[in-house]
This record gives sequence, C-alpha cells and structure tokens, in this order.
Amino acid sequence: MVKKITAGVVGGLFLTSLIAASAFADTTSEISGNGAGSINSIYIKNKSNCDVSQKNKTTVLTEVVSKANSGGNNANGNTGGDVTIDTGNASSEVLVSVEGGSNEATDPCCCGSNDSSHEALISGNGRHSINSVTLKNKKSSEIKQKNKTEVLTAILSKAKTGKNRANYNTDGSVEVKTGDADSLVDVSVSSSSNTLNP
Repeated sequence: MVKKITAGVVGGLFLTSLIAASAFADTTSEISGNGAGSINSIYIKNKSNCDVSQKNKTTVLTEVVSKANSGGNNANGNTGGDVTIDTGNASSEVLVSVEGGSNEATDPCCCGSNDSSHEALISGNGRHSINSVTLKNKKSSEIKQKNKTEVLTAILSKAKTGKNRANYNTDGSVEVKTGDADSLVDVSVSSSSNTLNP
C-alpha cells in the first residue's frame, strides 16, 4: 500500500491506522515537496487483535439394570433314585466408560510473520521545515477455553444362585450344588482436556 501526499501549505498531517488479523501489513508513506517552514508529520499505528473462544459441554446420563440368576431349581417327590441339582455360576458384569470433551485451538496471532516493512519518507521539503515520523505497533491476543463434563450413572446389578429345592425324595441320595454368584460394576470417567497450539 503506497500513499503519497504533496501540499504547499504550512502544515501537513498523514495518519494511517491498520487492524490486522495476524500480522502487520506493509505500508509506505511519503510527504514531499512542501514549502519552507512547513510542519510535516507521518503517524503510522498498527493494531492487531486476536480473540479465540471455545466452549465444550458433555452431559451423560446412564441407567443400567443387570440381573443373572441360576437358582430356583426343584427336584421334589422322586422315588428310588439319586437326585442331583447342580446349578452353574451367575455372573453380572457392568462396565461404563465416559470420555470428557476436548478443545483444540491454534492461536492465529502466534508465530506469524511480523517482519513487514513500514517505510515512511519525508523529502524535498523547504528550508526550516519540521519533519517527524511516528510508528506504533500494538498486538494483543486472548484465548479462552472452557470444558464442562457432567456424568450421572445409576446401576442395578444382581447375581443369584440360591433357592434350589429337593424335597420328599425316597430311597436315594440327594445332592444340591450351587455355583458362584459374581457381580462386577466398573464406572470410569475421563476428564476433559484443552489444547492450545502456537
């Protein structure tokens, strides 16, 4: 961007203001050909502002009912023989896994090219003229990341192997075997994460 101002007045003022997303732009400004005793100024102000905001919310509601039953067997009223009740194992296993949300952001103002040239030229003005150049660069960056994870889990897990009956059996042996009853509940929640890349 090249701008040139030529004037024959006592005072000349040139103002440039830039707002860039990630880097300052190249600028060339010139004031020339003004008369004797003139006041000539170039003021360049560059402002770069980056705002990044991320929000993540994870809500999980889990309700599980798990039942295992190998009992409740009957062998009643048998005559002249052996009676055997052998129940297997009863196993109830509930596994719940919840992973929180994640945010990943890249700062658009970080590590960008800030070596842009800002050229200001005041030349060819008259005797006793007053010439000045002012250059200001301002850069700001604000990154916000927020995560929220809510988990509500309700689990009912039952394993039963009892309540076997062998009644009123005659002239024989009676054997009742029950297996193991196992109930396993495992709930795991992974926390949320935020990642900021340069």
